[in-house]
Amino acid sequence: MPVHRLLRARIPVRRYSQEMFAFRRGDIRPETVIACMPAMAICLAAGIFLGRPDYGLVAASGAFSVGFGAFQRFTAVRAAPMIFAMVGMTFAAWLGSFSGDYLPLMILFSAVAGALCGGANAAGPAAWWITLQWAIAFFVADAYPADMRGALGRAGLVFTGGVLQIVLVTTAWVLVGKSAIIREHDGTERWQDLFAVMGHRLTGHSDTLRIAVATAILAVLTTVMTKTAHIPNGYWIPVTALIILKPQSDKTVERVVFRICGTVAGAGIATLIAAVLRPDESLLAVLVVGLAGLAYSMQRSGYAAFVASVTACVAFLVSLAGLPEIEVVKHRIIATVIGGLLALVTAVGVEAWDRYARRGTQPPAAEG
Repeated sequence: MPVHRLLRARIPVRRYSQEMFAFRRGDIRPETVIACMPAMAICLAAGIFLGRPDYGLVAASGAFSVGFGAFQRFTAVRAAPMIFAMVGMTFAAWLGSFSGDYLPLMILFSAVAGALCGGANAAGPAAWWITLQWAIAFFVADAYPADMRGALGRAGLVFTGGVLQIVLVTTAWVLVGKSAIIREHDGTERWQDLFAVMGHRLTGHSDTLRIAVATAILAVLTTVMTKTAHIPNGYWIPVTALIILKPQSDKTVERVVFRICGTVAGAGIATLIAAVLRPDESLLAVLVVGLAGLAYSMQRSGYAAFVASVTACVAFLVSLAGLPEIEVVKHRIIATVIGGLLALVTAVGVEAWDRYARRGTQPPAAEG
């Protein structure tokens, strides 16, 4: 189906308008939201105090991403998503930074990151979220190439922020009486089964194999594009594409619409706040922590509302490196549109590939 027909057929405007900015107060976990905020504050404050806000930015970004794992469920261990995310992000940050100046390595690792994200869909949402954090850490670090020492330094900052987040969140859980083991866990996403499930489904001509191959190609294409075209903050393009792409094209359409609307809304919020307050480094740090808390709170609300809060938070976080907020939000909008459209084209291609693959497997029609 051509893209324009797909869009006309699969954008239920009324439902989208009701859902994209919906707010669900009952889904907020206030104790966990509050527990996730101090790690970012400590990282940013330490960076400003030491005269290296860029170091604080990297550590805080690690804490920010790992914090979302506190709301995921993977195995019966409550902290498992954060731990898996932190370990993989640390390695990916080193790998991305070290390979950033070597195009063949960059292409290889981009393909691996994309395939992992695509294949992890078969193992459940928490597994997909964990591999997505690895991929994001890789693509962000890839935009800041360094030698071995510099790459280890970046990985160390991500590790520090992630470990601090895990320690503070788990401490808060203990203080409020939450068990480290989730008794009611249904066992559908066990770490022992993750690679077994992916390996089983990544064989032959399965749907999982097709989405993994398509996601790997998308990751390589978007990464090479950002490198050769020198797009500012271009790493947001592959990141956006991987976040948006879903095995079903209608789900991808929904994510594209919601993400673009949320990004524009978040950009508007950040621009307005920056124009009114004209924040210095200290106020930027306060805004980042506050907006991070809002992002954690909005995870289970409308997707566009969640994206808006993340966009505003990231805009001020990146501004700590010296880039004006208006430039950050402009780059974010451009990257979202490009990444979203490429993800949509990829989803349509995967759907066509699925139909073609199934054509030869249809049972013969009964003879009259």
